[in-house]
Amino acid sequence: MIKTLQARREANDAGFTLIEMLIVIVILGILATIVLFATGQFTSDSKSAACSANAKIMNTAEAAYAAAHAGTASDHSTTALQPYLTDTIPTSGTGAVKYASGQWVCA
Repeated sequence: MIKTLQARREANDAGFTLIEMLIVIVILGILATIVLFATGQFTSDSKSAACSANAKIMNTAEAAYAAAHAGTASDHSTTALQPYLTDTIPTSGTGAVKYASGQWVCA
């Protein structure tokens, strides 16, 4: 009888049990969920930062236009301000800006 118990114990030590595997799968699922939510937050923060930076660039270009044209304001279009910009600023999509209430703001 002792030999059969020892044989069963040796057979059970060969691998993982079903419970152990389920616990590992649950832990990995929880970690994956945490990573996905954190990544979404970073994406949202980066879009907001891009929009704020673009609005600041457009307001600076607006001021440069006014300084070059004796204080006259532009027609608030990106084509009028393009000579004062090094890159194209989006007016739709990620980082988009629009002119509202006397300044460029996030769309």
